[in-house]
Amino acid sequence: MTRLSYAESHSHDPYFNLSFEKYLFENVPDDEVIFYLWQNERTVVCGRNQNIYKECNLTALDKLGGKVARRLSGGGAVFHDLGNLNFSFIARDALYDVDRQMEIIRDALSRMGFNVERSGRNDLTIDGRKISGSAFHKANGSNCHHGTIMIDVDPDILKEVLTVDPGKLESKGVSSVSSRVANLKDFREDITLDELKKYLFGACLRAYDCKNFSSEITISSKMVVSSNGRLDWFSDGSMLTMLQALSENHGFFADDKWIYGRNPAFTDIIEHRFDWGSVEICLNVEGDEIKDCKIFSDSLVPEFILAAEDSLPGTKYSPDKIKAAIDKAAASVDDDVVSIAGDIKNLF
Repeated sequence: MTRLSYAESHSHDPYFNLSFEKYLFENVPDDEVIFYLWQNERTVVCGRNQNIYKECNLTALDKLGGKVARRLSGGGAVFHDLGNLNFSFIARDALYDVDRQMEIIRDALSRMGFNVERSGRNDLTIDGRKISGSAFHKANGSNCHHGTIMIDVDPDILKEVLTVDPGKLESKGVSSVSSRVANLKDFREDITLDELKKYLFGACLRAYDCKNFSSEITISSKMVVSSNGRLDWFSDGSMLTMLQALSENHGFFADDKWIYGRNPAFTDIIEHRFDWGSVEICLNVEGDEIKDCKIFSDSLVPEFILAAEDSLPGTKYSPDKIKAAIDKAAASVDDDVVSIAGDIKNLF
């Protein structure tokens, strides 16, 4: 029998919220799905493999007193404020189902009166405008599908702090990021955050055939976790152990090395935008050997991008050797990345 746990953060600190998500991801049991709701205040969150300096107007964000963060999943940069609600589905392989999870969000919004359509693997739209986007992360048999639901995000700040690649906008047939996205309030002015949470909660109960939740845990007054009959969902039953893990995770996500990454000088840079996203391959080549490599991308398969990045240093700078290294990287990940790998190989 599938068990469903519901978690809700009362903190608006992006590093805390990402820390808690990571903890849940690393400790979710085989027979459980965790549904987690959270909000960040004035934050640009970049995808795992993105170049933050290209995706975010750091000067504008700093003037607003905002924060910049990097998540574990792939995909593109997003802006969060308290007009946005984030959701996460966390489960082991056997219970992880992106189609069902997307349907939960669509079902909740439809029951609220919105004519929501799914666009591709990771977006939900109303009248062709994006109101929700998702990204994905997997490791060691655990999976995380998380995304945004725009209720009343400030469009002026969003436009100011996100530096979107014009090529990405052109591929969507729009002229600006603000014309591509929409808030739920654009379609129904009286919507509230609490109402949305209630409908999402109900959609989860229906999807996983649960009647109610029977227990509640409060941590440092920052969040409430409700669990269907499970009081020991933190790893060894110790609240202290959980808090220690959260502290370590917080340090990880708040570290400048994680947020900004490394940006050494490179001798060769190859850039291209494909249907699945953009890629920027930066190589440091000495003689006929690749000495260093950094790949920036908004691909939804971050594990492959990281594997490709790791595979190229030490490779001879020749098309055949590079393509062989990329094939090896593709074979090392669980997802089907044949098409993505093929596109990248064609750049050489």
